[in-house]
Amino acid sequence: MEIGKEVLYLTQADVRAVGLTMKDYIDLMEEAHRDKGNGEVTMPPKLTVQPRDELFMLGMGCAVERTGAAGIKWLSGCATNRDKGLPRFTGFIIMNDLETGAPVCVMDATYVTAMRTAAVSGLALRYLANKDSRVVGVYGCGMEGRTNLEAALCECPQIEKVYAWAPRQVTVDRYVEEMREKFPSVSIEGSRDPEQVMREADVFLGSSPVTHGDEFKLVRADWLKPGLTAVPVNADSHFYEEAVDAFDKIFIDDTAMMELCWSMGHYKTIKEAPPELSHLVTGRAEGRKEHGERIITFTEGIGLDDVACGARIFGLAMEKGLGRMLPL
Repeated sequence: MEIGKEVLYLTQADVRAVGLTMKDYIDLMEEAHRDKGNGEVTMPPKLTVQPRDELFMLGMGCAVERTGAAGIKWLSGCATNRDKGLPRFTGFIIMNDLETGAPVCVMDATYVTAMRTAAVSGLALRYLANKDSRVVGVYGCGMEGRTNLEAALCECPQIEKVYAWAPRQVTVDRYVEEMREKFPSVSIEGSRDPEQVMREADVFLGSSPVTHGDEFKLVRADWLKPGLTAVPVNADSHFYEEAVDAFDKIFIDDTAMMELCWSMGHYKTIKEAPPELSHLVTGRAEGRKEHGERIITFTEGIGLDDVACGARIFGLAMEKGLGRMLPL
């Protein structure tokens, strides 16, 4: 391609067609967070624009010196999109040439966001979950509830049972039907009791909408099973403060994002930023030491995740002749 004169456009179908598996995405996240831990990443906190309560837009940029990956994701989330037959999250990832700054690729971000979010959960489980974990508890049965389960099953092959809960029973029923078809060797059951789901879980995945009040707060400290590994992707929305305090170890994906979340009213009982996943990957932080430790990783999502995936997708699309070249 002629850098500075044209840009590759990739639809969601093109992004899917590059053929990356969930394991590929998890491996990509491991590489990316290793780069972060080694100081190879330039990344500001998220830019957030929220014109209405039900609508927000995020700008998430990053550059990685080692790989030359650079770009930004512009993602919107609208709670009322479901009523219009649209996905909750929509947006683009724009990749840039690190030498000239020129845009080289624009791709759909919806599918990438779902996969890379789950892949970071998978990365946390790769380093922190007990190898004999057999039961997964799921709160939230949307797209990320699906991809996070795929990541958990990828990293915890001993899983044999899944319990799923969501506020709307029809959502749970559809999730159970689809996941049974996709993972026939695993027993997958819906539950009307979020307490039962959490008490049974060796691995917990939370992906309901992020909230700032008590709308989805459910989990009490005595619900947490010894040895639990929890990876919610919706901040501490499900956890009462006593439950957060009951975990033996806490990890995060980014310190700057933790500070931003503090300013928004989350994580009230966490007084100092916990170690990052990048510290785990580079050996600067100790992971699970005892089988019975309760460990939680709060993943807010950072531009690094999107840019690392976007760079790999762009490269594969160019190799395979996918997408459409557009003039600038």
